[in-house]
Amino acid sequence: MINDRDNLIGDGVLATIIIPAFRRTRYVRDAVQSALAQTLKNIEIIVVDDSDSEEIKNICHEFKDSRLRYRSNKVCLGVLNSCKNAVSESKGRYITVLNDDDLIAPEFLDRCVGIMENQAHLSLVFCDHWIIDEYGIKQNIVSDSNTVYWHRESLVEGELKHPVEALFHGSISVSSTSVFRKSLIDTSMAYKNVGVCADFWVACVYVHFRLPIYYVPERLASYRVHKDSETNGGSSRLPDSERFIYGFLLQEQWFPDNDELINIRIADATFRSAKARLISGSSIEARELFVLCIKKYRMPRCVIGFILCMLPLFFTKAFFSWRRKDFYSTLKSRNATRAPRS
Repeated sequence: MINDRDNLIGDGVLATIIIPAFRRTRYVRDAVQSALAQTLKNIEIIVVDDSDSEEIKNICHEFKDSRLRYRSNKVCLGVLNSCKNAVSESKGRYITVLNDDDLIAPEFLDRCVGIMENQAHLSLVFCDHWIIDEYGIKQNIVSDSNTVYWHRESLVEGELKHPVEALFHGSISVSSTSVFRKSLIDTSMAYKNVGVCADFWVACVYVHFRLPIYYVPERLASYRVHKDSETNGGSSRLPDSERFIYGFLLQEQWFPDNDELINIRIADATFRSAKARLISGSSIEARELFVLCIKKYRMPRCVIGFILCMLPLFFTKAFFSWRRKDFYSTLKSRNATRAPRS
């Protein structure tokens, strides 16, 4: 914990919370409120709006808090570059990025910044998180299942001993759950094609360059599941971003011992990208990607996708609607017998 003297003395800012926003307005107010409620008081909050929304601007101005600043992009820059610009104007020694639909617990910064203040070599601290629904209600069983799914139940508090393994297990959570040491942030690798997978990309960069990462097992943040989230969305943005990142890792040989796994994930992302295009009506693009999957990755399910490209769109949508599985609903059914974590 940060003591009161360090927390309150002077006008300096110890930590900066960056909230990237884009069009969605339903949850922004809750995200800002959770940022302002931090027990660590020596902070600033920068809401960077990539949609230049008058409504998001008005929500921010409701708070009348000098620690909160609203910034808008007249031209859409994407999450990574929006955050890059916010980092450049931030005053804090530590940076956290809070999604506009997520929440952080009041003690989140106090706990994580306290660890980094006491261990000057650390570059990143991240914690576990709750799963909440669209109304902000904690989903105990799904949260437990989510922790197990991403192999965080086997991590102990402290510096990661096997960061590459944690990376490919998906254990390292970045968005809304982590605090960065600003002096070690390298914004030169904010590639546009990273897209909506900026959190995974950042984890890849930190692990590749062997920057020390520390894990806190407490759930000090909440990830909100709703119909407009990328995880539950059906667009090609998510798999397209994954294809770029995994392709980069393979080409640059960042993790050569994991090349086989990376190829499997590229193939899966290519299939999902083709499926999303097919459902949206872009059958020519979808067909090209399905052919790529068949020739390069020899995926049998891509043959079905290729055939569906020849059929009417309504049939294709009905087929994939029947086949679709919601990620968090699947987690709940997998672990329905586990006792809720308090």
